[in-house]
Amino acid sequence: MSSILRRAAIGLFVCCGTALSAQSDTLIGHYLRTISQHDLRRHLEVIASDAYEGRETGLKGQKMAAIYLRTAFQDMGIPPVPDWQAKGLLEPGYEQPFDLEVLAPGALRLVVDGTPTTFLQDQFHLNQRVTRDTVHQEIIVVGRGGPEAYGALDVKGRAVLVVDPGADKEQDRVSSFFSATSRCTAAARSAGASLLIYATPDAPGLMKELGHYLSGERMSLKDDAERKEPAKGLQLIIVDRSVAERILARGGLRWKQALRMKRVGRSIPCTLSLEHRPQVRQLRSENVLGYVQGTDLKDELVVVTAHYDHIGVDGGEVYNGADDDGSGTVALLEMAEAFVRARNEGHGPRRSVLFMPVSGEEKGLLGSQYYGENPVFPLENTIADLNIDMIGRVDSAHASSAPYVYIIGSDRLSTQLHRINEEANAAHVRLDLDYTFNAANDPNRFYYRSDHYNFARKGVPVIFYFSGVHEDYHQPGDEVERIRFDLLEQRARLVFATAWELANRDERILVDKPVESE
Repeated sequence: MSSILRRAAIGLFVCCGTALSAQSDTLIGHYLRTISQHDLRRHLEVIASDAYEGRETGLKGQKMAAIYLRTAFQDMGIPPVPDWQAKGLLEPGYEQPFDLEVLAPGALRLVVDGTPTTFLQDQFHLNQRVTRDTVHQEIIVVGRGGPEAYGALDVKGRAVLVVDPGADKEQDRVSSFFSATSRCTAAARSAGASLLIYATPDAPGLMKELGHYLSGERMSLKDDAERKEPAKGLQLIIVDRSVAERILARGGLRWKQALRMKRVGRSIPCTLSLEHRPQVRQLRSENVLGYVQGTDLKDELVVVTAHYDHIGVDGGEVYNGADDDGSGTVALLEMAEAFVRARNEGHGPRRSVLFMPVSGEEKGLLGSQYYGENPVFPLENTIADLNIDMIGRVDSAHASSAPYVYIIGSDRLSTQLHRINEEANAAHVRLDLDYTFNAANDPNRFYYRSDHYNFARKGVPVIFYFSGVHEDYHQPGDEVERIRFDLLEQRARLVFATAWELANRDERILVDKPVESE
């Protein structure tokens, strides 16, 4: 080919490529604009209303929300999931049911040398690994309980006591507690302990601040294998300082001495009984599925999740959860409608997209756990999960900042996914992307605390979109009038732009990092 012809061919290629790129940008821009503050508000004013009774998993309000979501998908023109009966879905093919066991609070009682402690007075627990009576005849005091406290100590299968001085005046008590207990439970679990008694003078305040959560019933999947094998896990009991001082006195120790202990454990003879007195009932909940089938790459799947459950009613107060996670749920609905409109107008998507509002998140990520263990579509064909959980407010760290969103997990399994999200943001939305909570040592451990994690632990790349915790988190004040619909619209558009690229690019993204364990 002559140089003139070559230059002409190159020019034609560049022009065609530019035209195709411009057409693609025009398309995505067109459908991005269909995600509107008006429609986000219209949906949210329904599902975050008092009529939905806080959408507690398995109860009336959650069922009402499931019907609303299913009806919305039907009204958009999304058909039932193909072959829905064989996939275990409920008629008419939009809901994946899962059965739950519900345990009344305080089923686990700690007895110290024959003296019972009282749940939510002397002690509380955040998990319940032990489901039968157990007895320990001694406890090993390990000071503040970091990894360095164990050294050559043999605590496998034994009980350990950790003492914590409590939060400083400048620290947030709840955040400090979760950070410290995460560190201590990881160390105790690694050392092989079976019971961790965690003593802190902050216990009374924590029981007051976390009272709604602690007094709520505990749910688990009925067929949860971990529940059926309770010996495989560390039982954590948080006690007031006075309980610990009774134990320490048996070994001739004082509270301040225990705080100063480093690298040397002290065995104290003490009979510790864990008495299990369960009150169990059963419920059923549902994930809702809106499946938009793709074209030439339809066997591959992009999943978009948001949990539509919240924490219900307490003391006559309805906890409407407008931000948590009404915001993510309505963003998902708007995205689904935009993809359906694109499909109906002949513009893809090439890959299928599953819009899945999940239930049971507030009870331990149960709906997404059930899907991960019983996927309706093969996980090996699932290229990514984009999870939206609380994107309607502003946290204290951004009170006067430019529009932002926290991005969590985008680079944990796929560097391509991370890059695609950044490029989508730069091209279409231009939010400040804050990676603070993506740090491996994030004390809040948000990467493990929403529904994306049940995909990540199966090797599916994920992004968790989040705007941060605020003063109304898990409080009755989480209401529609406090939502920033301008920011909700921008953040929803970012998720849409990333999903659009994932669904329409030629190659599926690569998984180039190993799966992380919790």
